[in-house]
Amino acid sequence: MASDGLPIAEMEMPLTRRFDVVLKPVSHPEIGDIRIENDLFAIGRAEPPFASARAEIVAELSRRHAKLFIENGAAYIADLGSKNGTMLNGRDVREKPQVLQDGDELRFAGVLVCRVALVPRTANRAVRDARSVVLTLTPERADLGLEPIVVTSFPFLVSKTDETFARYRDAYPHQVNYLSRRHAHVFAENGELFVEDLGSTNGTFVEGTRLEERAVRLEDGALLAFGGNHFAYRVGIRRGSVADPTLTQMQAQARTQIEAPADAGQRAEPANAGSATVPAAMPLADMDRTTFIAAPHSFLDIFCVDPAGTQEDGASRGTAAAKSSGAAHEAPRRRGAIETFIDELSIALGGNAAPDMRRIGRWGAIAFALVCALVATLYLRGSPQRDMRALMAAGRFDAAAQLANGYLARHPGDAAFEAAGAEALIKAKVPDWLAALKANAFDRARAMAAEMQGLASHNREAAPLIAELVWMGELESFWRGRGGSDAPIRIYRDEVPITSLITRWNDDPNEHQRALEQILSYLPAFSEPYADALSHLRKLQTDDSVYVAALERLKAAIEAALNDARTDRLDALPAMIDDYSERYPRLAGLSLLRDDLRAYRQIERDARAGRAQAAADELASVHFATPPFQVRIPKLQALSASASGSAR
Repeated sequence: MASDGLPIAEMEMPLTRRFDVVLKPVSHPEIGDIRIENDLFAIGRAEPPFASARAEIVAELSRRHAKLFIENGAAYIADLGSKNGTMLNGRDVREKPQVLQDGDELRFAGVLVCRVALVPRTANRAVRDARSVVLTLTPERADLGLEPIVVTSFPFLVSKTDETFARYRDAYPHQVNYLSRRHAHVFAENGELFVEDLGSTNGTFVEGTRLEERAVRLEDGALLAFGGNHFAYRVGIRRGSVADPTLTQMQAQARTQIEAPADAGQRAEPANAGSATVPAAMPLADMDRTTFIAAPHSFLDIFCVDPAGTQEDGASRGTAAAKSSGAAHEAPRRRGAIETFIDELSIALGGNAAPDMRRIGRWGAIAFALVCALVATLYLRGSPQRDMRALMAAGRFDAAAQLANGYLARHPGDAAFEAAGAEALIKAKVPDWLAALKANAFDRARAMAAEMQGLASHNREAAPLIAELVWMGELESFWRGRGGSDAPIRIYRDEVPITSLITRWNDDPNEHQRALEQILSYLPAFSEPYADALSHLRKLQTDDSVYVAALERLKAAIEAALNDARTDRLDALPAMIDDYSERYPRLAGLSLLRDDLRAYRQIERDARAGRAQAAADELASVHFATPPFQVRIPKLQALSASASGSAR
């Protein structure tokens, strides 16, 4: 396998790699060897060749289970938050992709085991170069000021932290927040382009249909939208050979634009080295306002569940102060609030600076003064929006959350305030809540969650996030309270909380995961607790499908036997309990069940045999520990009384 020291030319031409990956099924050889010739391969129960395998083989696979990809001469496996996990050589593949070596063992969902083989590529195998495909995204609406996007190298990641979209944060902050950090990506495969949603909060849409858990091929002319109808683009696809002069020119000019240093009078380069605004020299409309993506994103970043990120609002907000030619070197004078207000009001009314009152008529001056006085009062008192921005900029998130709650109580449905209030609430309260969870102070964590629910009571965006934290707190409280992953499953005690926690998640797992991802986007420190919670959930789901299911069968058999009128109906239960104890070693509470069954049978036998006093004495001293026998104490009392009456 190639090392990290690959030549630059080879790193830029990943399709010239010298090996293919072959997955050799060990557990189910009837599937046949899977040769992976593309740089990206999806693993899931609805993906070929797994979709055509026997149901019992793929039932435990998630629809969007894992990705195997090639990058810079190395092969990687990435788990995509699957329900039952991916193992590499016995170790869990979690939030970070892992490098594959020849001979490695991959285990998907604990049932499908494959051996990895890195084999030489077939000689002269025809591969269509992904760089011969150019994707143009033309904004569907011309009135929003969005720039067309031209992508010449894939994969292309859609992210609200990338300069391609973050540049619109000042103009459309709420719309940018509808994008996720890892929202979607477009990739090339055999000369075709595909788009895949990455579990974004607000979805990716092709022709108005929200994408599910698999990639969809892009067609020329299709309508592609990210996070709603704001970032909506018409797709243009152009194909040609690598030697196509137009495509070569576009790539060359894009590289020149990226690598050339910015002149003093030009706009600074975007933060992403793959993005650049290209002057009008291309055969595309409005190329002077086109974002050119000439460098591919890394699959390593795209498929990291928990990418090492920076703050979500990391887009540059700095502005250059305009200076007149006569005062280029003067220190700017700090203006008062009144002067600032009059300047802004004048500009809003169509002027460029503070008005000259001598040029305004007497009545016009009076009217202008009255307007200034009225609006100045409101301005100097401070609008909630301006106060909110100031608190957020100063890092006073607690005060910002309080302000948002009060404002939304009076003005429900303000989307901008809901978004800012959700971010402020998470940043203000969740760090202390996480500390309480870490210290096993679950009562304190519940009280803090209740406080957060109060602050989110008027906020439609924050409320589901706090509900997710409440669920996560209950999950961790139960998980640690019973002793972790190897703790016993206690009959008549653990079934209800396990079922409740899993049912809550299974109501809509995509929405729950999107909510957790949104919390992570506000608070990077949430990454480790988030990963732990999902790991604990997977283990509980396994316990539910195996141990809780076994307990339910055993409980049903006990109920049926106790409700049967035959005298020998309980005879088979002791052997059944012993069998379950051997087959499911983590089941707990079976010894109490045996004791209760033994005492119940003895009391019933004595009563039916007319030994009324013995039955009464045993009934007076017994203390049933399990529900099915506790609820039948009145039945035993009646049976004992009947035996006593018969004896007289």
